Amino acid sequence: MKPARSIREYNELDRTLIDLAKDIKPLYYLTPLNDDDEKTKFFSDPKYVPNFRYKKLEYDASLVEGKLKSIRVPNDVLGTIFAHRKREILLMNEMMMNRDDKKFIKKASSSIYGTPSKKLVVLAKKILKKIPASELKKDVSATKVKMALKEALDDDNLTDWTIEYSSKRWTTVYPAEKKITICKTRKFASIDPKRLGVHEVGVHALRAANGHAQPLKIFATGLPGYLSTEEGLASYFEHKTGNTSPELMRDYAGRVIAVDSLCKGLGFRDCFDILVLDYDLSAEHAWNLTVRAYRGGGYVKDHVYLEGYYKIKAFADAGGDLRMLYVGKFSISDLPLVEELLEEGILKKPEYLPCFLDK
Repeated sequence: MKPARSIREYNELDRTLIDLAKDIKPLYYLTPLNDDDEKTKFFSDPKYVPNFRYKKLEYDASLVEGKLKSIRVPNDVLGTIFAHRKREILLMNEMMMNRDDKKFIKKASSSIYGTPSKKLVVLAKKILKKIPASELKKDVSATKVKMALKEALDDDNLTDWTIEYSSKRWTTVYPAEKKITICKTRKFASIDPKRLGVHEVGVHALRAANGHAQPLKIFATGLPGYLSTEEGLASYFEHKTGNTSPELMRDYAGRVIAVDSLCKGLGFRDCFDILVLDYDLSAEHAWNLTVRAYRGGGYVKDHVYLEGYYKIKAFADAGGDLRMLYVGKFSISDLPLVEELLEEGILKKPEYLPCFLDK
């Protein structure tokens, strides 16, 4: 399959889409400003329904929408990838403009991330019933985690990547900027320095690095639908390298239950009660997972972590070559296309592979 247009034209289209998408930041705009206050009210009044407030948009969403709609995408196989990317960005932008519109947010995010299957929900319930509730001691500093991530970057020859401290709770990889951020005030479990080296560097950063080395730069920031495979690889290799915990698996399973509750039309309190009463999650943990699922009106995403794990496990168990998934950031479902592009010489084999994966 030869592309109908030059690689340069596809990359120009990609840069245009990235430039328009850079200000949208779903997690930034879907993080409640009044989380602590609403949690206090929720815990003190069994009938209280949280009412979250969000940051005002710091960009002109209508202008972005107009520019996106005016972009013409090639009508060929590669053009289909960019058409899907354009559609995702448009949906994300609409979500930012319609926060707290429960029907729209749930529908739009479901369109992007899918919804948990019945089989996945059953697996999540089994995990939560089988694995006893536990909590690892959190006394490791962000400084130690930063040192471990720096060592992992060095081991994998990613010398042009940086690590910065952030006020954001979650450790985050920014592929376009070749940057990883860590919450400076957060305390981590003893397994986290090595685990995050596997998860953030061994998967997220390395897949991005190989994407940056590809002629088609969309493989660095991610093809549409890549997230389930991305997070599945991360959790799969956590297991394979012995850097996981029962607490982490219960967290992934709890996320599935929270999203499933949302998709079934249950209320915030109903979801919280299910997690606490049926599956023995702590009130703090149940609150966090319920907020993640119900933020913005209903953000359907968190099931992809456990979903991706089982997809990667099935792929590996069937003899699939995990090295092929390091060509860049893409979904297992796009592997036939990637293999075709490799045969045509449009893509190249991964230059960077994690030290824990057989070369």
